[in-house]
Amino acid sequence: MPTPRPDGYRHAVDFEWPEAIPWSELGPHFVETWGRPNGKFQPEHVEITGQSGSGKTYLLIDLLQQRAHIRGSSEILVMTKNADDTVHLLGWPIVDTWKDVRRYEQVIFWPRTSKLGKARKNYHKGKIEELLDNLWQPEANTVLAFDEIGYVESLGPDIKDIVQMYWREARSAAGITMLAMKQRPIGVSRDQHSETRWKFVFPPAGDRGDADRFAELLGAPRDWVPVLDSLDQTKHQFVVRNSFTKDAYISWIDYDIKPMPLQSNQRDRTAREYLHGRKRRG
Repeated sequence: MPTPRPDGYRHAVDFEWPEAIPWSELGPHFVETWGRPNGKFQPEHVEITGQSGSGKTYLLIDLLQQRAHIRGSSEILVMTKNADDTVHLLGWPIVDTWKDVRRYEQVIFWPRTSKLGKARKNYHKGKIEELLDNLWQPEANTVLAFDEIGYVESLGPDIKDIVQMYWREARSAAGITMLAMKQRPIGVSRDQHSETRWKFVFPPAGDRGDADRFAELLGAPRDWVPVLDSLDQTKHQFVVRNSFTKDAYISWIDYDIKPMPLQSNQRDRTAREYLHGRKRRG
């Protein structure tokens, strides 16, 4: 029989409470198999959801850094915030043009500007559209990450359509893996939720409506709200679940992230090296 809980939730009969494993143990296995579910290259999209200050950016940069370290993957992190100290822990080159993106295996695409309001959004729209239009090519074989996918989609209907196309078709058409962060699970394309196999969910700020919406990313709210409520926010705990295999764990990053020299001091690539390299990177 399912176990009644004092908050009124009742788990499904077959629900198994996820095991708690520190990321130092779970992370390397995840990064090694992410995008290789059967030992063969197969891009798998990822979404990370959590309130501001939950630790999701720290997790994002660890995923990117460790995959580049273990797999040598080509990676692009699209930044749209005015400032973010955490992302500098990557130590990657920072660029804002497609020409410069091509120079590096791992790079932060950060179109910073002093413009405000509509002018700022138009500036970001033009820069990100240029990136997405040029990246879309056969065998791009790149991990494309966004620090705030909701903001990118808000830049206009055209760019929202491009992002939706990336969610639906980038894996098969270009070998592109999407990795996107969002503060709340609402206000983004449904394709993000339906096309992502891996979901990392941090606990919400306390709003019970948000608790249900966060839990729905993982499965039935009656099962997952109590799990999210149990997470230790002082340790920045999160739930990671594969929506296809149903594997799920509670974890937390239990070490400090530092720039890796080989990722921080990348040499420039020639156009030929870029074209050759993107065909062999996973």
